[in-house]
Amino acid sequence: MCYQVVHHPKECRKILEMSDKGNLDKISTLPDELLANILSSLPTLSAVQTSILSSRWRHLFTLTRNLSIDDREYFGTASLAQSEERRMSFERFVDGVFALHGISPIHKLKLIITFTYDCPHLPLWITAAILKGVQHLDLCIGNHPNALPSCIFDCQTLTTLDILALTNKGYDLSVPGLVCLPSLTTLKLNNMRILDGDSVNRFFVGCSHLKELYLHFCRFTTDHVCISATELRTLRIICCSGHLVIDAPKLANLLHICMPPFLGVGVKNLRSLLSVELCLLLTSRPPQVLHDIIRGANNAKELILKDSAVQLLTMVGDNPIPTHSKLEKLQLGFCCHDTWKYLMVWPKNSPQLETIIFTEGLIEMDDTKDELHPDVALPPFSSNVRTIKVHQFTGRKVEILLLKYLLENAGVLQRLILIKDDTMEMNQELQVSKELPLLPKASTYCTIELIEP
Repeated sequence: MCYQVVHHPKECRKILEMSDKGNLDKISTLPDELLANILSSLPTLSAVQTSILSSRWRHLFTLTRNLSIDDREYFGTASLAQSEERRMSFERFVDGVFALHGISPIHKLKLIITFTYDCPHLPLWITAAILKGVQHLDLCIGNHPNALPSCIFDCQTLTTLDILALTNKGYDLSVPGLVCLPSLTTLKLNNMRILDGDSVNRFFVGCSHLKELYLHFCRFTTDHVCISATELRTLRIICCSGHLVIDAPKLANLLHICMPPFLGVGVKNLRSLLSVELCLLLTSRPPQVLHDIIRGANNAKELILKDSAVQLLTMVGDNPIPTHSKLEKLQLGFCCHDTWKYLMVWPKNSPQLETIIFTEGLIEMDDTKDELHPDVALPPFSSNVRTIKVHQFTGRKVEILLLKYLLENAGVLQRLILIKDDTMEMNQELQVSKELPLLPKASTYCTIELIEP
C-alpha cells in the first residue's frame, strides 16, 4: 500500500523552535505517550507532517488516539478536488494513515469529506476505526450514499455518534434489522431523511443507554415514528419536519426550534423536565403541541420562550397558563401589546419564580405605539421575583409605562437591570436616567441599573 506525506518542513520545525539561544526546546525529550497526546489534538495531516522532523518523530503520529481527517485541508480548493490524480492521492494518504497506525487503538475519528466525488474507501475507513475500538465517531459527508457500513450499528465501544449530511436532499438513514449499541450515550443526526418508522424504532431499542439526542434539520417522511428512550436526559429538535413522538420518562432538558411547516412532536412523560426552551416563528396556525409542552412541564425550573413562541402561546384557544410550582427562571422573547396580559399570569402561578429575563425587549419596536393598547388591562400580581433583566432597552414611553407596572407589583424585587439597545442616543439616555429613579416602587430594596450591552 502506498503512503504519502505532504511536506512542509519549515512549518513543522517552527513547532520545536524557541528563543533560547536558537536551540531546539526540550519537547523532543518528552515521553512518547505525552507527545502522542499533543499530536492527537492536531489535525491528522499536521500530525503526519511532524514525522519528517527527525528520526525521533518519524513514527510518533502512529501512537495518536484521535484522527481528524478533513479533505479541505488536503485539496485546499475545489479545482484540486476535481483532479482524479489528486483524489487518488488523498485516498492513498488516508489508507496509509490507517495502515501505519497499526494496532494502536482509536479513541476518536473525525472524517470530513465535503467535496463531491466518489470515495469508495470511506466505509472502509469507518470500519477500520470500529475494529480499533473507536468511542467517538464524527462524520461530515457529502454525496456518498453508501458511506455508513452496517457494522456502525453493532459497535460495542461507540459512545458518541455525530452524522452531518451535506447534500441538499439529505442522507437516507438505512437501519439494519439488528441494532446493538450498548455504550452509545450521545447521538447527533443532522440533515437526515427518516424513511422507515419501524427501523427507527428498532434503532432506539438498540440504544438502551442513550442520554443525549440531537435532531437537526431531519425529515420524517413516514407517520407514527416513535422514539422510545428510557434513559434520555437531553433532547434538541431543530427545524425538523414530519411527525414524531418522544417517549422519555427521564427527559430533563428540551430544546425545540421550529419553523413552518411545524413538526408534529408529541412528548410523553413531561413531569421530569427541568429546562424547556421553545423557539418558534410566527404563523397563522399555531401548534397545539406548544401549549401541551408548557402545560405538561409543570415541574420545570427554567422556561425559555424565544422569537414568536410567546405570541403563539396566547393564540392557542383559551388554555390558561398552568401552575409551575418549581419554576425559578423565565426567559421571554418577542412580546407585543396583546401578550402582556397573558404574560403576567406567570408570576402569579409560579410561587418560586425569582428571575424574569426579556431577551428581545419589553415590547415590539413600533414607533407608532407610545401607549399601551386600550384593551390591555394589566392585572396586579404578587410574586417572589427578585431580578428582572431587560435586553434591547430603548427608553420609549411605552417601555417606561411597563417598567412602572413591574415596579409597582414586584414587592420583593432587588434588581432591575436594563441593557441599552445599540440605537439609544445620548440625549435619550440622559432623559431616561432622570425618569427611572422617580418611578414608584413596591420594593424598598430595589436598585435600577442602566448598563451597556
